[in-house]
Amino acid sequence: MLLWYVWIRLVDGAWHRLDDISKQLHLPKNAVEWAAKFLCDKGMAESGFEEGEIRLHQGGARFEDAVKALVPSTKVQR
Repeated sequence: MLLWYVWIRLVDGAWHRLDDISKQLHLPKNAVEWAAKFLCDKGMAESGFEEGEIRLHQGGARFEDAVKALVPSTKVQR
C-alpha cells in the first residue's frame, strides 16, 4: 500500500518534494524515501536535480509490474 500511496501522488507528472508527500500522507520520511527509491529503481519515477524531488517517469513502466517484483511467486515447482 505504501508504494501505491506514494505513486498516486505522482500521477500528475509534476515534480514533488518527498517532504511534502511525507506530510500529506502522515508517514515517516524514511518510508517515503524508500518507496521513491523503489519506484525510481523500477523505472516508474525519476529523481530531480534537487535532493528530495521526484516525479512520475513517462517511460511506460507499469505499477502492477513493479509490485509483482516484491511478491515472490507462489507457484509450486515440479
